[in-house]
Amino acid sequence: MSLRQAPAAPGSHRSAALAGLRLLDLTRLLPGPYTTLILADLGAEVIKIERPGEGDPVRAIPPLLPGGIGARFAALNHNKKSLALELKAPAGREILFKLVEQADLIVEGFRPGVAQRLGIDYPAASSVNESIIYCSLSGFGQDGPYRDRVGHDINYVGIAGLLSLTGPDQPTIPGVPIADLAGGLFAALAILAALLKRGRTGQGEFIDLSLTDSALSLMILHTAELAATGQSPRPEAMVLTGGYACYNIYRTQDKKYLTVGALEPRFWTALCRALGREELIPEQLAPEQRQHELIGELQKIFAGKSQSEWLSYFQGLNLPVGPVNDLAAALDDPQIRHRQRVDRASRSVGLPFQLGGKPSAPAGRAPRLGQHSGEILKALGYSEARIRALAAQGIIGLQA
Repeated sequence: MSLRQAPAAPGSHRSAALAGLRLLDLTRLLPGPYTTLILADLGAEVIKIERPGEGDPVRAIPPLLPGGIGARFAALNHNKKSLALELKAPAGREILFKLVEQADLIVEGFRPGVAQRLGIDYPAASSVNESIIYCSLSGFGQDGPYRDRVGHDINYVGIAGLLSLTGPDQPTIPGVPIADLAGGLFAALAILAALLKRGRTGQGEFIDLSLTDSALSLMILHTAELAATGQSPRPEAMVLTGGYACYNIYRTQDKKYLTVGALEPRFWTALCRALGREELIPEQLAPEQRQHELIGELQKIFAGKSQSEWLSYFQGLNLPVGPVNDLAAALDDPQIRHRQRVDRASRSVGLPFQLGGKPSAPAGRAPRLGQHSGEILKALGYSEARIRALAAQGIIGLQA
């Protein structure tokens, strides 16, 4: 039996772009599983390696789906296999390296130094498979004064300066974990680049991915402003962070909200005319204090109608005005439904692009802990008796 996964069947929602590639996933929580989810949805075979009896902590975080799997875990780990394997035991590492011999990719999310102490770092992996691509995700990177610090997304975006731009009065925690998700995206991008390089050279690669660096990389416009002015940007004085009336969020009569993105002069002009306030047209780029006054004036106007009334009013005017949807409304939005990025049964979100003109919606369920342990070991040549013995010793976990 081969561990290699067959190409996606015709008509499947799953992309076959990476079919035939095997990835060993030694990550948990969010950044690493998000990286490997992207690659799984692109067709790679992903073997999620978890500790027997424990697994990824996200498995148990509520809300739980029928069957007891956490909804967040299910969203992050569909299209993956689960191998419950004790990496602290020599027999567990022996199994891992048998897999490394046949693998294309390894993604790990240990704190720096842990993989080395376990004997499963890049030098160890490349010694048995010189073409392996090995990606290490960590909060601060594999070197530097913060290398060994613990942290979470809030710490990374705080250090990177991003959090300072989230509110006019005080920093506000963003609605999504930006560093974690950006780090996952950049890791997937780096892995794809390494695969292209390997295709030319045959050489493997070590990728050092810092979540803090990932957050900092999103600050490209703000670092440019700092370089030009010598001053750190303030959200209340910037166009794209709520400092200008032409690009803002306004509350409606029914306590809902509208987004207004009239950045271009022609859109600002059309908006002012639509609102009956043509005298405001010359003031699009007015100084900071006047901008605050303009925001207040527009807020009074938008408070005069409900969100749906405003959306109907602006229909056909070719203006960048839209609703602030909650998530349920977003999933029911006609544009979202048309693009078929959401699995209607599980509400999981697929990849935001099409390959071959077909949507890449999620397919397959998240695995039970150890669901594929027996299958994987059999493919490596282990007998049923040996598999049972390893399970009895706690080296592997089998699905109950």
